[in-house]
Amino acid sequence: MPVKIRILSAANKHMQRVGFLKLLATQVARVETSSLSALGNRLVETVTKRVRVAPPFSDALREYVQTRLQDRLYSELRKNVLAANAAVGIEIQDLYLSDPKLPSSTGKLGENSKRFYPYLGTALDLIKPGTWSAMNRSLLLVHLTPKEEISAWDTYSPAHNPLTVTREQAAVIFYCFLDNDAEVLLPLFERILGLNSKVFDERTAGDFLPAILRGATSALGKGSLAVEERERLAQLDKAADNIERWRGKPYTGGGAREENIRARIEPFCDLGLFAKPDRHRFAYKTTSAFKRFMDNWNGTDIDYFLEHRFFTTLAAMHNIVVRTANESEARAALNHAGEALKSTLGYSPIRDCSLLAGIKLLFEDHGVLELGASHDILRAWQKEAPETVRFTVDRMGELAYVKWVKSAASIASAKQ
Repeated sequence: MPVKIRILSAANKHMQRVGFLKLLATQVARVETSSLSALGNRLVETVTKRVRVAPPFSDALREYVQTRLQDRLYSELRKNVLAANAAVGIEIQDLYLSDPKLPSSTGKLGENSKRFYPYLGTALDLIKPGTWSAMNRSLLLVHLTPKEEISAWDTYSPAHNPLTVTREQAAVIFYCFLDNDAEVLLPLFERILGLNSKVFDERTAGDFLPAILRGATSALGKGSLAVEERERLAQLDKAADNIERWRGKPYTGGGAREENIRARIEPFCDLGLFAKPDRHRFAYKTTSAFKRFMDNWNGTDIDYFLEHRFFTTLAAMHNIVVRTANESEARAALNHAGEALKSTLGYSPIRDCSLLAGIKLLFEDHGVLELGASHDILRAWQKEAPETVRFTVDRMGELAYVKWVKSAASIASAKQ
């Protein structure tokens, strides 16, 4: 079996607010994109559209403008907002980032973000690199994003801040991070848990990265890897060296250390694992959800954890008392998820179908259906009723897609 390198293929300081991923995924799903530049341009043009706002300005907006918009480019805007003597044209993303309900106000996208933020989509298996097309996981995130949130980028809607993340959306994004960066995140979280101080900054967290990256590449290098994968490990070792050079240097807000750590701390403010004493600064404290996650993970092999402990852990993180979903509930949830995610040919990706079924059961019915259990149920169902449930396999011979050929009503009543 090929070894999956669970280390982000890209990490930079633009990758902070995961709420932008919902817009990115929607845009990729709606419009065919042929290049990174087209993808980035469309994203940044949408979020930097200016909205006319007249005084009086909210205290939250005034604070945000004064604290976060320090560049000379915003001097006139800052003067007018703080004086509250004239209407201003302000980027729609600034209005949403100023919302005090958002756990962090940093992560504003700018001109350079066109090149860098979309790589978060490829690193998390939402967008296919090279073709820049939507992957299955991206379509799952789109399904869980209400149309009101996407419309809020066209017309400012404070009641539907698209940068906030629901529990359902957070579950998908959290899975994506664990599936694609666990070799770094889990040892990083262990070190953060062991800090004596209640509050830590990104410099402290960033100083952990060189040893973590070297430890990961050393362990992964012992496996059977393709040439390109070994080249990637060599690049990660170079990244560790670059980060190491910043150890002990004064904090500048830039450099390899901050570029690599910010993408591994800020998103988890949106996901509920970290909180910021000051939402405008890069200082953090852990939350009860973080501690529950660490208690439930407890060093478990990440493959086993994702297959058999992911939803149980999510329940603990959200303090939900749960029960194991019975087979009838599981079948119905899987079928409904398949209907929601199916292609024009009627096939649904099994992993994403299982994720959606598990998310719906957990947050709507307080039932747990782990991914491994979903796959077992689907295999047994197909064996029992091959005329109802059909599979396709990938090039490795693993089950990839499922199709139900009977109506939802007949499936729901098939096993009572």
